[in-house]
Amino acid sequence: MKKYSRRSWLFPCCLFIFFSIYLLVKFVFIFFFRAAFEPKFIFELTPFYLLSGLSNVQLGLLSLMIILADMYLHLRSGKRNLLLSFLPTSVMLSSLGFTIMFSPMDIAYVYHYGLFGCLLLVVLIDYQYVLKGVETPTMLRKKEPVAMKIMEKEPTSVRVKSLFAKNANVNQQPQTSLLSESTVELKKVSDTILQKMQTMLEDLERKTVRIEKLENDIEERRRNLINQEKMFTDRVIPYFESKEKIQIDEKNLVRNIPADDKIFMKEKMEDRLIIDDTNEVVAVVQRGIFKQISNSFADFLGYESNELLQKSFFVFIAPHGFEDARKYYLNRLKGVTSNSFRTVLFTKEHTELLVEITVTPTIYKGDAAEFLSVKEVKNK
Repeated sequence: MKKYSRRSWLFPCCLFIFFSIYLLVKFVFIFFFRAAFEPKFIFELTPFYLLSGLSNVQLGLLSLMIILADMYLHLRSGKRNLLLSFLPTSVMLSSLGFTIMFSPMDIAYVYHYGLFGCLLLVVLIDYQYVLKGVETPTMLRKKEPVAMKIMEKEPTSVRVKSLFAKNANVNQQPQTSLLSESTVELKKVSDTILQKMQTMLEDLERKTVRIEKLENDIEERRRNLINQEKMFTDRVIPYFESKEKIQIDEKNLVRNIPADDKIFMKEKMEDRLIIDDTNEVVAVVQRGIFKQISNSFADFLGYESNELLQKSFFVFIAPHGFEDARKYYLNRLKGVTSNSFRTVLFTKEHTELLVEITVTPTIYKGDAAEFLSVKEVKNK
């Protein structure tokens, strides 16, 4: 009787395992490789195929989920799981029965009839196990904790192993050996936990030492910055105060200007006079912005001087003249010593002028600037 019950239990398990593998492979080929949607019965295992909004891919996925659920409940067979397995089995039976009921008798529906009969046989086998209360063998078992093994008594009968294992007698060991093994395992576990805790504490100590070193370095840098700031203020303030000293004479009030400032003011005045009075087409550009412009440069482009000041130099370059300007500045960045380039400038009347620009580095208000000398190229 036991052999018969075990053989009958094999049928639903093998049936659902086979259909699960088949549907999984079929779904992969349909979804990824665009295979044909055949056979038709794999999409009619759920009543959802009656809805028009679902595609065959979605119906195949639903059928696969129901088959997998039924397979899991049969592999973890018990009275509760067998009762739950009636739900997916009845869903598949109702769907196939509806298709058979409203379809004509045809050889194309032979798979429907075969699967319908197999599912009926599965229901009968499950009902027999539930009704008679026979303990079904399970293929998927949960691992029992060590503490439960210690508290168990010595087995009096042979336990049934998994489905594909041979029947063998379980070696009965005395309770003392189980206790000794469990204590050895607990000791090993406790030793590993202590070792891990020790390594964690060592890592924490190393991290705290690193954090303290970083804090000390930051504090030293902050103090150095404060000292440098004090030294800078001590040097700069007397320097500015010395510039503002006024020497009072008995007859006239004379303001003494340092020699460095005299040279700077002289150069500034001379640069201004050169830019304003020269007849050449020149300008001072700083970071691409016109800072000083000669009257001849403004007349050359047809503008007033105040219209060009604080405007970008690149605005007045024609589109097909950008390439030469770009090459020049790229060569300057690469270290190539070239001080002139050709480009095309736009005038106020939207005419184009082919020019050659000579660039000379200069200083404007204490910052680096460029002194541009523009000459028109007559022969294009």
